[in-house]
Amino acid sequence: MNKYKIILILILLIYPFLSYSHITHYNKIKFIEMDVLRNGKKVGFNKYIFIKKKDLMLVKNEISFLAKFMGVKLMNISGTSIEKYKNGELVEFRSNTTQNKKKKFNSLVLDEDKKFYKIKGSSFTGKTPSTAMVGNWWNHSILNSNIIISPLSGSLKNQEVYFLSKEILKIGKNYHDTNKFKIILKKNIEDKKKEEFYVWFDDRSKIILKVTYSKFGNWEYLVKTIKELN
Repeated sequence: MNKYKIILILILLIYPFLSYSHITHYNKIKFIEMDVLRNGKKVGFNKYIFIKKKDLMLVKNEISFLAKFMGVKLMNISGTSIEKYKNGELVEFRSNTTQNKKKKFNSLVLDEDKKFYKIKGSSFTGKTPSTAMVGNWWNHSILNSNIIISPLSGSLKNQEVYFLSKEILKIGKNYHDTNKFKIILKKNIEDKKKEEFYVWFDDRSKIILKVTYSKFGNWEYLVKTIKELN
């Protein structure tokens, strides 16, 4: 058994609420809006809108941010996506994104035997096991998958998840009890090139409140508003 699978198993033993997709945690959520910051300055937003229809739940995502360096556009992203869940299981995902004037897309469907996702994306076309997760920050179940699907292009990354500590996180005037995790993404297990993310997960609301990473600056996704149904 390889190292990152052992790490995931240990996390599941400590945090059993992560051991399966708890879509029902979001039944009372209307939308979650996150600010996108670069080097401490707000550059855009990421908003998830939840729509419930009997045994279906739709999650619409809107993202837009523009980061500049000395007047030059460093990163310019705008896009939309929609996820469709049936009885708590992801059955379809579609996205269209423009990144620095380049068009990206991902179209994903669950096959009939529910063992694989069929992906047609701008960076990858093929199949992946249905245990893989689309890498959106609203869904804490991404902490329980060893394969992450890019929501922008359909590309696949291997994931390692490390629990770091319990931490009190202050957002505005509010304090939250969180579990802090480190995520490492690689194209393959042996790859030396990697992406590192830090995630703060709220024990009470079961919502990811904060995500940070470094790439052409220090980036931060920070929950601004959580709106619940009346």
